[in-house]
Amino acid sequence: MIKLISFDLWNTIIEDRKDLEDKRGEIRIKKIYEYLSPLNIELEDIRKAYLKMSSWLFETQNKTKKSIGTEKQIKYILKKFGVRVNQIVFDDIKETYDEAIFIYPPPLVEGAKETLKKFHSLGIDMCIISDAGRTPGWALRKILEKYTLNSYFKRMYFSDETGWVKPNKKVFLKALKDFKVRKEEMLHIGDKIEKDIEGAKNSGINYIYFSRGKDCEVNPCGKTLPEIYDVFLKLFPKARSLFS
Repeated sequence: MIKLISFDLWNTIIEDRKDLEDKRGEIRIKKIYEYLSPLNIELEDIRKAYLKMSSWLFETQNKTKKSIGTEKQIKYILKKFGVRVNQIVFDDIKETYDEAIFIYPPPLVEGAKETLKKFHSLGIDMCIISDAGRTPGWALRKILEKYTLNSYFKRMYFSDETGWVKPNKKVFLKALKDFKVRKEEMLHIGDKIEKDIEGAKNSGINYIYFSRGKDCEVNPCGKTLPEIYDVFLKLFPKARSLFS
């Protein structure tokens, strides 16, 4: 019997749209330029440093399976120019960097609100297990609050807070421990095979792959979130009978 369902966030509940992330990036770049321009550092050079940082960020996280928070991301950019700033300036940059998502918030994945409501109505504990990337966990909580979805989740595990990125099994095992459930009693839902599905497999827990409209590469899977819910009930029919 499933007692805990964990969900990925990006591209499972909220959309990871490149056009919006590019706009957030420009906000971060221009904020850094505000302080570095008196040093005759060009905006385009900061933009190149930001893009290089982004590549370093994801390549390093994928290699080490450890999270790199926004503070280290900013320090990486400043180091490229041999610049050190005082704490007040750094905090001001970090505030803008972290809060860029509020200027260009990600939309919900189609069917997310309705499907999460259905899962919640089953009475099964739910949590988020998600990489944070260039936006910290506290800000992602605010986004879920904006969509009135945060109350569905008893816990949220973001990589910048746990220190681990998927498919590192440590975060899945932490959820098992926190909720006091066995491996066979947990299910993870996400859209990345190499992160969500491999992470679940490595941890010995159940999974459903969200293929986002594409043909399924692994099973079980669903192409839409409503389909994910239907697949879940077929796999675990007792869930409906026990809680509906």
